[in-house]
Amino acid sequence: MRQDSWGRGIIVGIALLWVLFGANCSAEWTMRIHRLGEVEEHTVAFIDSITFCDVPMPPDKALVPPGVFMMGGGVPECGVDEHEVMLTHGFYLDIYEVTNQQYLDAIQWAYDHGYVYANHTIATDLLDDASEVLMYLDRPQCELAFYGGIFSLRDAGHGINPDHPVKIVTWYGAARYCDWKSMQEGFPRAYEHSGEWDCNHGEPYQAAGYRLPTDAEWEYASQWNDDRVYPWGDDPPDCDILNFDNCDVWTVPAGTYDPAPQVLGLWNMGGNVAEWCNDWFVCDLGVAPAVNPVGPESGTYRVQRGGTFTSYERIVRCAYRAGNSPGSGTTTLGFRIARTVHP
Repeated sequence: MRQDSWGRGIIVGIALLWVLFGANCSAEWTMRIHRLGEVEEHTVAFIDSITFCDVPMPPDKALVPPGVFMMGGGVPECGVDEHEVMLTHGFYLDIYEVTNQQYLDAIQWAYDHGYVYANHTIATDLLDDASEVLMYLDRPQCELAFYGGIFSLRDAGHGINPDHPVKIVTWYGAARYCDWKSMQEGFPRAYEHSGEWDCNHGEPYQAAGYRLPTDAEWEYASQWNDDRVYPWGDDPPDCDILNFDNCDVWTVPAGTYDPAPQVLGLWNMGGNVAEWCNDWFVCDLGVAPAVNPVGPESGTYRVQRGGTFTSYERIVRCAYRAGNSPGSGTTTLGFRIARTVHP
């Protein structure tokens, strides 16, 4: 458990008070530990010792604490209705969009273990007897190739780009990447691979493994923590801030430009490629307050967020929402992954 010095002092003080004054009392003393919006209660008499240790932050991930924010754009488009959203669980979010090299390494591992079928045109899912297309390898803009059992990087007209965000990957390919990472690190898989491909039986915030961020989590992280218009603040975008509106004719490597929101250390939340989210897409979110929203139970499109290297100003706002068919893979659509912080 990570505690700051003030928190440690409180707990140690309580323990000392019990030792000095409570040991001979008949009443049971209890200690409550408040962490990430949840409370654990322990009977002090049953505690033999207290050990403090630091839990290292997962590499290349930002910790987004629980909290409350206003979700919605307030302009005439999907998401015009603003409403209060409470997220009761903290979560880890990749600071970078998943890169070509990261996806290549993961899908090669999955192929080698019999979880993926591939030829030179497509890669498809084999886990749980699924057969959804994960990536369209024959698209001219795809930067991955497959021949003779081996995935490799290819030049799609802009050089070999291991550190650029992966693209031409479907929503299924993004969700399956989350499961491959969970399997590799010993977490339960988050996604079902039939029907609606629910995340943790429709409870994504309770999932133990990796998953795509929910629609609400993505917007919450991008405008952290002041309801800013854009991930970097309220100033209008330009080519010194992000890759949008054809500032570059292609994607740029992960970590290009300054992080935004800077306090979380997130890169490319606006521009470069749009990003798949977990939820089914619905245009009207309404105005009623919500706690840990999960979106509709089914739909035609999945949420995409963040704008692209071809998007104009309106689309790179934190609140901009759009949808795309989960079987679609495009040049301007990638993803980053999340995982709930569990007590």
